[in-house]
Amino acid sequence: MADLARSDAVLTRYRSLVEGGTPPSEWAFAWRTEINRGGFDAYDFLMREVVDTGKCVGCAACVTICPTDVFDYVNEEPVDTRGEACVHCVLCADVCPVLSPPDHTIADVVHYREPKLDEGYGIYSYEYLVRATKPEIAARAQDGGLISAILLHQLEQGGINGAVVGDILPDDPQVGTHLLATTPDEILNARGSRYTYSPNTVALSEAIERDIKPIAVVGVPCQVDGIRQQQHSGIRLAMNKWYRENIKLVLGLFCSEAFTHESIAAIARESGRHRKEIDNINIKGKVIIRFTDGEVEERSLKEFQQYARPACLYCQDYATDQADIGAGGIGLDGWTYTVVRTEAGHEAFQACLDAGWLEVRPVSDAPRSKPLLQRLSGFKRDKLPPPLLPTVEERRATGQMDPKGFRLSKMKKKAEEEAAAKAAGNGSAV
Repeated sequence: MADLARSDAVLTRYRSLVEGGTPPSEWAFAWRTEINRGGFDAYDFLMREVVDTGKCVGCAACVTICPTDVFDYVNEEPVDTRGEACVHCVLCADVCPVLSPPDHTIADVVHYREPKLDEGYGIYSYEYLVRATKPEIAARAQDGGLISAILLHQLEQGGINGAVVGDILPDDPQVGTHLLATTPDEILNARGSRYTYSPNTVALSEAIERDIKPIAVVGVPCQVDGIRQQQHSGIRLAMNKWYRENIKLVLGLFCSEAFTHESIAAIARESGRHRKEIDNINIKGKVIIRFTDGEVEERSLKEFQQYARPACLYCQDYATDQADIGAGGIGLDGWTYTVVRTEAGHEAFQACLDAGWLEVRPVSDAPRSKPLLQRLSGFKRDKLPPPLLPTVEERRATGQMDPKGFRLSKMKKKAEEEAAAKAAGNGSAV
């Protein structure tokens, strides 16, 4: 009963900070003050404020940081299966990127490389269009094969002993799953992208259990944010020490949103095929579907948005701003738009390039890509922080389920228009 009361107190304190206009960098004060009092059932606070409201992005940071295995990971979110095992370390709350946006000091700990440029898609040092030169990598790459090339080169050179990546279910090749890859074949077989959500970072638990280190991690923005929270949490314990010391490289995948498993069923239904016949899905301003017999179909991306994963509204990062290297197709065919951000990213990229595994072109060769990257990053950043956004149930009640909705500029404009109308006596704010 006492623990629940403390959880209630933290929840009340947190909401008062959020709703009272306190800067997001100070929201963690709500639970960090409890550490000096012996901690509290932080999992209960996390479940009520994030999971039960539908705001969980599924990054699995809380699952893989917990030292006593309180959580299971089911249907893209944590389940507090073993709450009685909680030891009040408060790490699960502290690493959640929904509860608290990345701290403003993160730039000091991820070691961004000079020159520190910022053109609207996160701090970076330099950028190229990149393509893998090895045919066995490029053959099945989603775009240019950059990620696979760097992982394979690092594994060959002994820079890493494993990589956390996304794979597919054997019986359902468009549904992503996590994999701790430790061999070249495992990395090659996992190449390519899926547009359903792949919980890559769940494999971090296996890396710790097997003591596979050092490792690289490949993830979408919410996962990258969770990893950085794990590595640099203000609560220093053995779990986050392992992540700080043994995650050598974080490779980020640009991402607007993922899509639900229903999207795969819809493609199969509309095409009159079995879902196993879907060989690959790519998005280049439209949805491009390649089937196993070689046939290609296209869908309107606007119409496909009805299958967008609701949780993706609560992510404010498109270009994996905190990754060592960010990468994505951005309208390109056979090349990867590559943004090198940190010293670690530079070392891995340059080593792969010097070995002849990569070829590069200037981004000016694709004049539409950079403005598109800036615009998509702006869409994600131009939103209220997750705690100030409506819950999934509130969105369902109003029919506002598109993750691209709730842009801050639109909300400000609407509020200003309503205030002006009210002041002029032409209507009242709704």
